[in-house]
Amino acid sequence: MRITLLSPLALGAVVFVVLMESVVAWAGEPARLTGAQMDAVTAGTVAVGVSALATADGSSAYTYSSTSTSAFSTPTGTVDIGLGFGEAVACCGSGTYTDVQTAYYAEGDKVIAHSTVNDASTPLFSFSYGVTTVIAVDVPSQ
Repeated sequence: MRITLLSPLALGAVVFVVLMESVVAWAGEPARLTGAQMDAVTAGTVAVGVSALATADGSSAYTYSSTSTSAFSTPTGTVDIGLGFGEAVACCGSGTYTDVQTAYYAEGDKVIAHSTVNDASTPLFSFSYGVTTVIAVDVPSQ
């Protein structure tokens, strides 16, 4: 008789918690910064999210959805860039529906952001496409 004590998912969660605990232990305690240190700190952040949904009814219906996001920073850390793409296609069913949503969050001295979603729909075909771009720039203090 075979007895499973932990499912693979539970075992993975336990291993993750153990590994994260050791990483957290490496972090130092918070320290109070002087006024000069605070003036020298530049910090910015970018986060991008995209969701895509496609539905269709019928025996020969077809759906497809895809999302992609990325965020990166320049080597000096003064410019953060985030990009997100999403598309959804529903075809050949009696009722089709697609939806793409984009979202972003950014902090910085200057933030430039653009997001757009386009939808096209007919009784047998629906298509949605969305893109978001965000750039956050931190201006170093003099």
